[in-house]
Amino acid sequence: MNWGNPEVRDAVFEMMNWWFDKGIDGFRVDAITHIKKTFDAGDLPVPEGKTYAPAFDVDMNQPGIQTWLQEMKDRSLSKYDIMTVGEANGVSPDDADDWVGEENGKFNMIFQFEHLGLWNSGDSHFDVNSYKSVLNRWQKQLENKGWNALFIENHDQPRRVSTWGDDDKYWYESATSHAAVYFLQQGTPFIYQGQEIGMTNYPFESIETFNDVAVKNDYQIVKAQGGDVDALLAKYKDENRDNSRTPMQWDDTLNGGFTNGEPWFPVNLNYKTINVAQQLEDEHSVLQFYKDLIQLRKSNDVYVYGQFDLVDAENSQVFAYTRTLNEKQVLIVGNLTNHEAELTVPFDLSHGEVKLFNYDAKVNLKQLRPYEACVIELN
Repeated sequence: MNWGNPEVRDAVFEMMNWWFDKGIDGFRVDAITHIKKTFDAGDLPVPEGKTYAPAFDVDMNQPGIQTWLQEMKDRSLSKYDIMTVGEANGVSPDDADDWVGEENGKFNMIFQFEHLGLWNSGDSHFDVNSYKSVLNRWQKQLENKGWNALFIENHDQPRRVSTWGDDDKYWYESATSHAAVYFLQQGTPFIYQGQEIGMTNYPFESIETFNDVAVKNDYQIVKAQGGDVDALLAKYKDENRDNSRTPMQWDDTLNGGFTNGEPWFPVNLNYKTINVAQQLEDEHSVLQFYKDLIQLRKSNDVYVYGQFDLVDAENSQVFAYTRTLNEKQVLIVGNLTNHEAELTVPFDLSHGEVKLFNYDAKVNLKQLRPYEACVIELN
């Protein structure tokens, strides 16, 4: 749509208000940073080996977009008691006040992609320090100013237990360690379907098993150019969007209990061992861990409003931080590697109470086990 046409904006805001008047509670606004385009940039460079030029430089978070968003706020969003979250690719923490600030913000929160884009080169190696650096910047720059949207998976991203963790030997431990680290930060946590049971990437074998149009298009381009299609597919096995779009694994029956018909995409072959029904009966499951995280956030305001501060910030294996509110302080720890790790803390733990853990309650911060996570209330 041409958002530069005021009649288009009139129609959009009228439609939004119609839904709000029906009683809906809010909107997730897709790709909102792409509504403003710059048309006088001339021809864009086509990357080597590609057929088309990426348009992000002229259609993402362009000057003037805030004028239209302010109009949306004035004519629609501000008139209702609703929740909004914008998908805001290209927005940095420096821009965040205009998007989610208490005074100037247009949305309650935004999905920023900076922590997801660290590995876009195709190297799935997880760099703990880079991850910490990005999320710490968002936490501190929105402190007392705005609200974060916390997430690690969505419909466009691969399964994090497969790409950031270990979906084999340390499947449970890595799924729960990453969960604890992101879920208890300042902001509202989002859980993507299947994430709460540790669903993994799909075992792709050939181009015929992919459904992602971007993969199919790139494959045809590389093949026509005489390129290495095997290397391309090896890269896309981890990165493609189909990984997060397989049917939900409800139980161990046909098609994971999703349907008696033929689904649009095959169910992951591990549905007999990773499914909701099985984990509902297991108090040590990934699903139960997520339930415990939710209860923790409800148990004390420190998990919601507490100040976020990194602990042992340069530690290349462990993501640890405190949340502090008045006299209450909690420590959240996650070893995000498949090796033992040591955490250095600047405070006394002798009176701390372990509230959540993914191994056992005998936590030793000097010798954290692979992907070990724990939550300790310090006072």
